[in-house]
Amino acid sequence: MPEKRRIISTRDSRGDRIAIIAGGCAAVIMVIAAVLLRYRIETPPDSAVVITDDSRQTYASTPCIIFNTLDRELIANRREISDPSVQLRLQPYANQRTYGDVKGDERWKRDAVCNSVNGFDQIVTAWMRWTGYRARWAEDGQWRW
Repeated sequence: MPEKRRIISTRDSRGDRIAIIAGGCAAVIMVIAAVLLRYRIETPPDSAVVITDDSRQTYASTPCIIFNTLDRELIANRREISDPSVQLRLQPYANQRTYGDVKGDERWKRDAVCNSVNGFDQIVTAWMRWTGYRARWAEDGQWRW
């Protein structure tokens, strides 16, 4: 009886190698993306200036106050805000404090609107750190917005 020869197709093994290489490349790309997109959340330093609304027991960042993203006005002289020679005046119910003063006190809460527009925390990815990111705050706690 004649012996049957089994023919191994080189086409199938070549396709398998391509699939393995493509899968390996996809895995490497996913690992690189995961490393680059790793992040941490930086909170303001204790010396960062915040404006408090004493009647509501809330506080907001200086940029939220300046860019008027709150639902209640805390600056008394809003029309003069673009003139650097004029000092800002706060409403009678508003005061200037530091983040360190209010963060540990349970009576004070972040202003919800300011918090929803990321007015406090900064998300910093590994990619941003490697490309020379700048924090939102200067060393002395001043906001850099």
